[in-house]
Amino acid sequence: MKNDLTCAVVEDLLPSYAEGLTSPETNGAVERHLAGCKGCSAKLAAMRAPEPEQEREETAKEVDYLKKVKRRGWKRVTLAVLLTVLVLLGALAAKLFVIGSPADAEAMSMGLWTDDGALQVEVSSASSAKAYWDWNTETADGIVTITAREGLVSPLHRTASAKFSVPLEGVEEVYLCGRLIWQEGLITVALQKFETLYEAQTPYVGDPSALNRIAQALYLESLLGNYTFSLQTAAEPYSWTLEFSREMVGGQTDIMMSYLAPQLLALVGNLGTVSWTYQDADGNTQTRTITLEEVDAQLPELAAAYNAANGTDWLVLESVKDYAQSPIALQRLDAICWQLYADNTWPDQADAAS
Repeated sequence: MKNDLTCAVVEDLLPSYAEGLTSPETNGAVERHLAGCKGCSAKLAAMRAPEPEQEREETAKEVDYLKKVKRRGWKRVTLAVLLTVLVLLGALAAKLFVIGSPADAEAMSMGLWTDDGALQVEVSSASSAKAYWDWNTETADGIVTITAREGLVSPLHRTASAKFSVPLEGVEEVYLCGRLIWQEGLITVALQKFETLYEAQTPYVGDPSALNRIAQALYLESLLGNYTFSLQTAAEPYSWTLEFSREMVGGQTDIMMSYLAPQLLALVGNLGTVSWTYQDADGNTQTRTITLEEVDAQLPELAAAYNAANGTDWLVLESVKDYAQSPIALQRLDAICWQLYADNTWPDQADAAS
């Protein structure tokens, strides 16, 4: 068979031929040409020869370079991630230890009382790891707003408590870190206690279990120590006598009972007299008594003194028993009677004690 392919045509076909991309007819024509042409055969052999060592080295260098680039890329990515984590941790630490967040009154332990026309406030953190700072008090339109920031204890912020006084003249409400703590003469955070007292009241003095609930709601044992009690229910005025096992230091039994007795009279519907006994320092038995008539007669003076001291205008009810109509009314009675504790005695009680 005639071989009519020229060297130029075969050279053009050799790359495809070497890769096996040409047709059988073309393969036959190329192979006939190669059989008689040493030059084209040599070129095909060169194409099929193994890659020279230099080229392999260059290829290996290229691969190594790409690996190095890839490793450097991973290092950069890892470093970027670490830096991001460190920045986030730094921001979190600044938030927790330096900047803090608005303080939340729900997480505070607080003591509140009124004295000399001012609301006395003591707060402390329920967690030893928490600190308060940046206390601020603003007054506008009769509303006092107390704010602070809180965060974790650090060298910058170590204090987990605070104590301050809020003058109440012209004040209608006081808010502490978002919580209403005083309103129109009442410490509002204590209302739950008076809701419990309201539910514990009883119409009859002859129900010992009901009297125990009232005593517990008033924290009688916590305030005055162990006691027993006796009742006089044979004839009016019905009486409740508390017998304490010991006298408190400094005559505190009489002082504290002058504050609590009016509330006992209010919470027991037909109770007319509250008495208490204790052993004094010399071992002598002392007895004190407060009657409903004495308390009711003193109410206007006590309420007027409270209104004057606290800028309130509470209406004076006719009897302490009228204060048992709602938890808020009971809280007002407690606030009024607290003056008896602050003044150290019920009127005429000092003479009896002497």
